[in-house]
Amino acid sequence: MRRKQRREVIYVERGDTSAKWLFWGALIGAGVALLYAPSSGEETRRNLQRRLWKFRAMTEEKLDEITQQFGGAKDSLQDMLEDEEDEIEADESPGVYGRSTKPSPREELERRLAEARARRRSPADLEEPLA
Repeated sequence: MRRKQRREVIYVERGDTSAKWLFWGALIGAGVALLYAPSSGEETRRNLQRRLWKFRAMTEEKLDEITQQFGGAKDSLQDMLEDEEDEIEADESPGVYGRSTKPSPREELERRLAEARARRRSPADLEEPLA
């Protein structure tokens, strides 16, 4: 009989590869860069402060734009949901002889197409050209 050979597993332990060494290296590099900077410390601080103010203003503007965009999307989504709820309530009302007045899928599609066409048309499209 032949015995199954077990696979040999080798575990490799690594040293401390955490991000703290990256942080410390960046911190030391920034300190050395400030020591060898061509401008004085006061000028460097002013430049850094100015850049931070600009960055802060820019991010605030972008956040305002994003919140306005999402705010408008949120309002339109709420309107759509309310319209759907109204349609569902209308569809559930019983019709003649207790039957539902819910339109067939084809009728629903035709209605939606007619609404989309009506929204797309401008008043100028409705006027007939003069001969």
